[in-house]
Amino acid sequence: MPNTDRSAPRVLHLSAAESMLFPILRDQLKYLAHAGFEIHTASIDGRLARRLAELDGYPWTALPLTRKKFAPAADWRALHFIEALCREKQFDIVHTHTPKGNVIGQWAARRAGVPVVLQTLHGFYFHDRMRPLERRVWIGLEKFSAKQSDHILCQNPEDVATAIREGIVTAERITLLGNGIDLEKFTPADAERRKRVRAALKLEPDALIVGMAARFVGEKGFPEFLAAGELLRAKNPRVHLLAVGLQQASERAGEAWTPPAQGLPHLTLLTNRDDMPDLYAAMDVHVLPSHREGFPRALMEGAAAGLPQVCTNIRGCRQTVDDGVTGFFMEVGDASALAARIQQLFDDEPLREKMGRAARQKALAEFDQRVVFKKVEDTYRRLLGECAH
Repeated sequence: MPNTDRSAPRVLHLSAAESMLFPILRDQLKYLAHAGFEIHTASIDGRLARRLAELDGYPWTALPLTRKKFAPAADWRALHFIEALCREKQFDIVHTHTPKGNVIGQWAARRAGVPVVLQTLHGFYFHDRMRPLERRVWIGLEKFSAKQSDHILCQNPEDVATAIREGIVTAERITLLGNGIDLEKFTPADAERRKRVRAALKLEPDALIVGMAARFVGEKGFPEFLAAGELLRAKNPRVHLLAVGLQQASERAGEAWTPPAQGLPHLTLLTNRDDMPDLYAAMDVHVLPSHREGFPRALMEGAAAGLPQVCTNIRGCRQTVDDGVTGFFMEVGDASALAARIQQLFDDEPLREKMGRAARQKALAEFDQRVVFKKVEDTYRRLLGECAH
């Protein structure tokens, strides 16, 4: 039963990766706090999680989780730690994020008797290019995680279909949540803003800038991004690469990507930036040659900024880019195709502008974060109401 001694339901948002709490979930947490929920957070210790606590004042707990995919002894200790935290704080709701956060966090909350336990599925770790045995192991973990959930909120419609098809969860226990961003924050740039941002970054006013925003890990496609840049530069020395990202790993991140040791004159590398709306303003084309995604915020942001985009033809990316309308698809690992699509956009300015306008319209129609937040609030209230009867 929910704790009825408090006027505000007490909610713990738990994630292994600190970047999930900040910046990804920050606006959602603020919305829920304004809606009358008492917000607590927990994650692996790190600069981003501490910053969220400092900025917004939500109580935050550092978790003894490890970023390794499988660490049985450490994960068992973390399970007991989270269980004790749930018993001490008497949370009404535990809402988990990221694969390890979902598996261990929900299991611990169940053991502690938390009334409502749910997860947001930001994307499956398994994919069709995995070895069959490894894929089955990850599906088994997702099934175990789903059994701990009162309900699953899923960002991607393809993941909803996959979860049901693979027997991870039944249709009545999973809801399509979608994903969104602040559409007032990310907007197309005018000529003056574009000029100002480029000058601040010491970029040439007439450069052809290909941008990429992602965590600095290999599976986001940074090697392909650099290789495509080399192919483009061979044809046009005005091409410049702008890479923006978080230098952080997590249990989902794969191997960290290290930029070239010598540096490249045609590459500008920016780390841990808070001015993404301005950085998109500097770009002509935005790309994400990622190997695996849930529902990538970078592509939603790029669309809202009115940029044509090139991305891989995978789950998540297919929900954010319309091939041939707002941008182009490429296959995973194909740097030549990435370069060819970028070159096509550089060669055809009217097409570039047309796709940018279409991307902005898609963002306005499909990526409003307020719709997502209201679904989360409604789910909380429904689940709390069900366990009160």
